[in-house]
Amino acid sequence: GITYKADPANVFHVYYGRQFTPPNLEAISFTKLNTAGTTAAPENTTNNTVRAERAHYFEVGSYHALSRWATVQLTGYYKLAHFLSDAGQFGTTPLLNYFAFERGWQRGIDGALKLQLMENLSARGNVAWGQCKGYGLQSGHVLLEQKEINDINSQGGVFCDHSQTLTSSGVVAYRFLERTTLTGQVLFASGLRTAEEGGKTNSTHSPSYTVYNMSLTHVIPLPWDNQKLLLGFDVVNLLDQQYLINQGEGSIGLGVSHAGMPRSFFFRGQWFF
Repeated sequence: GITYKADPANVFHVYYGRQFTPPNLEAISFTKLNTAGTTAAPENTTNNTVRAERAHYFEVGSYHALSRWATVQLTGYYKLAHFLSDAGQFGTTPLLNYFAFERGWQRGIDGALKLQLMENLSARGNVAWGQCKGYGLQSGHVLLEQKEINDINSQGGVFCDHSQTLTSSGVVAYRFLERTTLTGQVLFASGLRTAEEGGKTNSTHSPSYTVYNMSLTHVIPLPWDNQKLLLGFDVVNLLDQQYLINQGEGSIGLGVSHAGMPRSFFFRGQWFF
């Protein structure tokens, strides 16, 4: 990688990486199970060993200090993979099983804005756009339905099930009473991949959703060597919105739907020493 500092307010970088990513060792060996004649019998009994992913990774980015109170960071990336690896929760087991596409690519752009509006008031926002696509199935045939295999092996391939087109977040933090901070957070997701009935695998996406969170923290100084105790109270999904992270159908390796967390309250403590 190369980093170029044009001046104290503007920094640019480029990076190239040759990556090697083996699949996880943990896996359920479905082929060793006697499922013949049962509803769990695979539609396709091809049993290739999952190949390790080998990829070319390219990244360009820049950092800009717009003023003493505002900074912007931009990053773009592209990954070209041979034996693009993926994982899925097949069936009701929470364990993931890995499979691989013959080839695939990932690309995206990330942007971040940080603001120091006042000495005790700060904010930041992040926006990320990304896509991932795989072509041809190298392994994992026994885990998938034949229709999914046909879609993967088609000329246009399929989008990856974990691919989400747009993700963004925003945070505002206000410190008052010297050591007490109130933080508000908003998270937006455009929805993971799915498919309409009869449609191509991962050809559309689940409904988008927005979640609001809140946090209150207080720092208590301790008398020993600059140690301190942080006490926090967090509310996740402040408005108690109901949404699905994925719908459990129309995508690869997600046979069970996953609902978002309902309104939840957490108390936490951290001892810094």
